[in-house]
Amino acid sequence: MPIDRSPPLPARFPERRDQTSGFNLVQAADHNLRVTLEALRRGGAMTRLELAHVTGLTVPGIANILRRLTGDGLIETRSSARSTCFAIRPGSAVSIGVDLAGERARLIATDLAGTPLFAEDGPVGDATETAGWIRKAVSRLSQVAPGGRLHGIGLTAGEQAEPIRAALSPYRAIVERDTVAAAIGERQGGVAKADDSFVFILLGSTVRAGMIIGGTVFDGAEHKAGLVGLMRTGRDGRYLDEVAATSRLPSHDLSEAAVQQWLDEAAEHLTDMIIAMAAFIGPRLIVVGGRLPTPLLEALAARLQMLRRSRMIDPTHPFWLPEIRCSTLSDQGVVQGIAAIPFLDILLPDMRRPFQLR
Repeated sequence: MPIDRSPPLPARFPERRDQTSGFNLVQAADHNLRVTLEALRRGGAMTRLELAHVTGLTVPGIANILRRLTGDGLIETRSSARSTCFAIRPGSAVSIGVDLAGERARLIATDLAGTPLFAEDGPVGDATETAGWIRKAVSRLSQVAPGGRLHGIGLTAGEQAEPIRAALSPYRAIVERDTVAAAIGERQGGVAKADDSFVFILLGSTVRAGMIIGGTVFDGAEHKAGLVGLMRTGRDGRYLDEVAATSRLPSHDLSEAAVQQWLDEAAEHLTDMIIAMAAFIGPRLIVVGGRLPTPLLEALAARLQMLRRSRMIDPTHPFWLPEIRCSTLSDQGVVQGIAAIPFLDILLPDMRRPFQLR
């Protein structure tokens, strides 16, 4: 099957409605299809009975869903002498994610199972130039995933995002904030569970956070949640942006005294922010990531873990603080998360717009 440049939404994958309205049977069926695909994406090959157990659906219902997904070419059958299993067909559905922040744009192509197909960096130029670079990557998909269907292109939000989205027509392009993309990337390809509560601290020119609470993205009023860089932290009461922003880094050489000082100060002030978050929303996990080299992120996470242990035994501080880890996807968290957005929009449960059957 050739790559579809502008895949329409099939009738059984209708667009989500506002959460104040009800859901009809078609939308409920759409939800069950998405849940089944997510179970296969996370758990790998499973039998009908195993899928019914994981999803809570009946075996006849699972059989009907598998029949439709097989007809769409999204899953394949793997038979043995003892059982018949079903799994996501590699390369059957593909997407592209583009992180437009930074000095150079990052692009990654992936399939529905989360397997990266290829990745490359490109220039951050005008909308026409960047769109042309992305179109070349789309053409390359026909070589690495022949017969795959392009379900969309994810773009991180910014000044150039909307012009680039328009220049990519008729491809389906979706714009999302990088904090949300980073959190989704950790949920889809990292240690976070499907219904987890965690905070992704995204380090950059400002310090911001993406939050997933109970498996759902938490935005706050007018998308204002996560602006943690405006918090005053530490004994000196400085803004977190003034202390932990990566613009204060002279280089990425961990041996330099200035970098070590940044790590110490950033960890101290970030710990205050983590204590405040733990008190209000109680996340299970804090993930530290950003567009930084892996050794630098790991060094910061190690300092935060050390401060976490010391704060928890201090009688004037909380007896419990969430686990702190470096991003599983390291500096690729944002681009891999934005590549997952088209799948969430069409095929998988979308934690940005939770489904609630009323």
